[in-house]
Amino acid sequence: MKKYLLHIFIFTAITFVYGISIYIYGLKNTSIYNILLFLFASPFLEEFIFRGIVQKNIKKYIKCTFFSYISLANIITSIIFAFAHLITGCNIYVTILLIIPSLYIGLLYDEYKSIKQPFTAHSIFNIIVFINYPPEIWQMIMYTNFIQ
Repeated sequence: MKKYLLHIFIFTAITFVYGISIYIYGLKNTSIYNILLFLFASPFLEEFIFRGIVQKNIKKYIKCTFFSYISLANIITSIIFAFAHLITGCNIYVTILLIIPSLYIGLLYDEYKSIKQPFTAHSIFNIIVFINYPPEIWQMIMYTNFIQ
């Protein structure tokens, strides 16, 4: 029971951080194609690469954990994940904030040894981010994609 409460607490905290960052920085790409990429394709590809390949292979060589459940492989992978977003155009503040949910997602991967749970959590985080965009963005999405 304690483990599930910890997951709920971490998930809620990360959701709050995501909401704040979206409120501050907003949305740039609003086509339906970009929305689908953001909500589903991107999380699957990122989790396949960062958890299924990077974290899995680092963990083969580094077995160290912190607080008895956060692996060093997870920490290294989360830092790489965050800075990969920096390279693709995120600013430094968003990049630093990405380390927190990435650690949680890496924890899910370490616990379940599968990318299903990390993919689901990543998609849920992206959906929450998307829902938290300001209402004027939704009007722009509706206008540009459906009313033309």
